[in-house]
This record gives sequence, C-alpha cells and structure tokens, in this order.
Amino acid sequence: MPPQDPSQSPSDDPDAGSAVRGFVRSLVSQALFEHTARLEVTLGGGGALETLLAVERALTWPPEGPSRELIWATEAGALRLSAYDEAGRLLLKRDYGGRRG
Repeated sequence: MPPQDPSQSPSDDPDAGSAVRGFVRSLVSQALFEHTARLEVTLGGGGALETLLAVERALTWPPEGPSRELIWATEAGALRLSAYDEAGRLLLKRDYGGRRG
C-alpha cells in the first residue's frame, strides 16, 4: 500500500517537508518505493532548526518504510534526497536549493 501524507504541523518548513513528501510520492509513482531499502537526506549546515524538524517529521512516514539516514552537510541551504535499493544502487536522486554550477 502506498504511503499516505501526514498532516503538516504549522511550525514545519513547508519547502523542506514538501520536498521530502514529494520525493516519496515520486518513488511511489515510478514504482520505485517497494524497491527502496534506504532513504538518504543530506541537509545543508546553514539550514534553520525549523528545516531540520520539518525533514525529520516528513521522514517518520511511512513507519514500515525503508531505513532513513539524515546527513548534516557543510553546503549551506542544500537539500539532497536519494533513494537506494538493497544492493546500494541509486534509484532516484533530487537536489533542492544550495549553490549550483
């Protein structure tokens, strides 16, 4: 059964929480979610506490889902979401914010 979005609390950072939930929806729509063993979230060190809390809240679902890993990076403002299968192969990766180019 595909994961259901939890309701977002008013204190959540809408961009970060929405990015994580949208990433999981992309995994489901591309039939990759059932093959996902690990979700990796890299959050830039310049992010606010609200962003960290929004990411952690979004990662709590679905409870029966893949393992989750949160990495605090030095690149300010970056949010990178990656999904890996059981063998460690990258299934899907998305970058939000941060410096490009």
